[in-house]
Amino acid sequence: MRDWREHLDGLTLESRLKALLVYELASDRVPGAPLEVTTEAVRAVATAEGLDTGQPWIQAAAARISADPPRA
Repeated sequence: MRDWREHLDGLTLESRLKALLVYELASDRVPGAPLEVTTEAVRAVATAEGLDTGQPWIQAAAARISADPPRA
């Protein structure tokens, strides 16, 4: 899959919106960090939002955040 958001298919609208929020919050915290760090950040925010951290979008979103250069 080319876009981590493709993993959101089949989720409820509420879960999709929360996943987008999780991505934005985590990407603000750890852009360009190693994959292990971004994965833990995404999981932590997802947990705080009440989402299932076993969903495949977690790892895909973390990989995207890790690949992004840090913001200035």
